[in-house]
Amino acid sequence: MAGKRGNGQPVGDWPNITENHWYALSIASAVMTIVAVLAAFCAIFAGGFDSERGPKLAQALAPFGIALFALVTFCTISWRGSISARQANQSASEGRAKLLQEGAKLLSEPAKASHVSAGVATLGVLIDSGEEGYAFRAMNLLADFVVDHMVSSHENRHRPEISGVMQTGDKNGANTGRDITFSPPERDDDYQYDDYTTYWHFIPGFDVITYYGGEFSLDVNYNINELRGVKFIKTTISLWKNISIDDRFDRCTFRICSIASVSSMASLSHHQDYRYAFEVCDFSGCIFSDAEILTKNFKEDNNYFIAGNPPTLLGSTTTIDWSQILNCKEQKDLPVRLF
Repeated sequence: MAGKRGNGQPVGDWPNITENHWYALSIASAVMTIVAVLAAFCAIFAGGFDSERGPKLAQALAPFGIALFALVTFCTISWRGSISARQANQSASEGRAKLLQEGAKLLSEPAKASHVSAGVATLGVLIDSGEEGYAFRAMNLLADFVVDHMVSSHENRHRPEISGVMQTGDKNGANTGRDITFSPPERDDDYQYDDYTTYWHFIPGFDVITYYGGEFSLDVNYNINELRGVKFIKTTISLWKNISIDDRFDRCTFRICSIASVSSMASLSHHQDYRYAFEVCDFSGCIFSDAEILTKNFKEDNNYFIAGNPPTLLGSTTTIDWSQILNCKEQKDLPVRLF
C-alpha cells in the first residue's frame, strides 16, 4: 500500500533508488568482484597449478565472474543514468524558473498590453506543465495581477485570458487558496453617471470570492450553482438559469432569471418587503423551503410561472393558489434586458 514521505508526497510500494544508492552499489559490486577474482585466483593457483584440476575449476568459476562483471556494469550504467536524469531535471527546473521570472517581469508592465498578454501566456505554460510547485507560483502571480488591477472593475482587457489560464490551473488542483473581494469604486456625491453599473465575471483560482454590489450576468462557461466558495452581497444576478438560491446570496436582486429553488427568504430582503428581490423571473417548478413566501406578492415586477408548472412549497400538503403570489403565463418571457 502506498504511503507518504515526510514532506507529504506520496510514494509507491517500491523503494526509490537514488543516485547515491547506485553509486554505493557500483562501488560495492566492484569491490565484491575484485575479492571474488582474488579468491578464485587463490583457489586455482594455491599450492601450485594442477594441469588437470585447474582448467576445470577455472571453467566452473567463469560464469560467476561474468555475472559479477555484468553486475558492476549495470550498477555503473544506472549510476551514470541517474546523474544524467538529475542534470536533465535540474536543467528543466532552471528553465521553468526562468519562465516564472520572465512571466513576473512581463506582468509588472501593465501599461504595455502586449507584455501582459505575453506574461499570461508564459505563466500558462508553467500552469500546464504539471509541475505543482511552479504551477502554484504562476497562479499566485496571476492572482496578484487580479488583486492589483481588477478588484473594483472587471473591464481590464486581460481579464478573459487570465480567467482562462486560472481556470486550467484550478482544474489541475493549483488553487491559490486566497480570498478576494470585488467591490465597485466609491462614487462622489456629485458623480454625473449615477446609473453606472459595474459588471462582474467569475475568475477562478481563489478559495473564497465575494462580490459586493454590481451585476453578475450569465457566463455560458459556468453553472452558477456549481461556483463554490462564492458569495454575493447586494449584487444583481441576471440572465442565469435554474438558480438555487441559498446562503451564497445576501440581499441580492435577481433579474430575468429562472429560479429552481429558494431555501430561505431571509437572504432576499434587498428592499422593503422583498418587493424588488426579483424582476421578470420564472418560478416554474420552483421549490420553496420557507412558508414565508405565502405572505409575499411578486406580481408587481412581472415575476411569473408557466401555467401547468407552478412552484411548490416543501412539506406542504395544502393547495396553494400561486396566482395570488406570481403571475401565471401561458409561455415563457423572452430574455430581454431591462436596461
